Amino acid sequence: MAMIPMKQSVTIQRKGEPDEWGEGGVPTSFTLKCRVDERTQVVQNQLGDEVVSGMEILFNKFPDVRYDDVIEYTNELGVTIRRTPIKIEPVRMINGKPTLTAVHL
Repeated sequence: MAMIPMKQSVTIQRKGEPDEWGEGGVPTSFTLKCRVDERTQVVQNQLGDEVVSGMEILFNKFPDVRYDDVIEYTNELGVTIRRTPIKIEPVRMINGKPTLTAVHL
């Protein structure tokens, strides 16, 4: 059970793995429960540059989310947002286990 309520959900779309001829494979998509906060904040991306994030998504534990995934979220007003992650950071407890993962879009 998560530390905070996970009442929203996002769809993660991932490109397929290339086959032996270099052709793109079949893309996959899956849905995860999460907590979404739509707020603007300045974060550092994986290259160390400061960028503006418009949304923070909190996932339970440590899901398989990658920087080249496309995350799709539809808010309560019916507005659909599709973006790639800017920053992925696990939040760990004192024992070192990840309890939440924050993904900034």
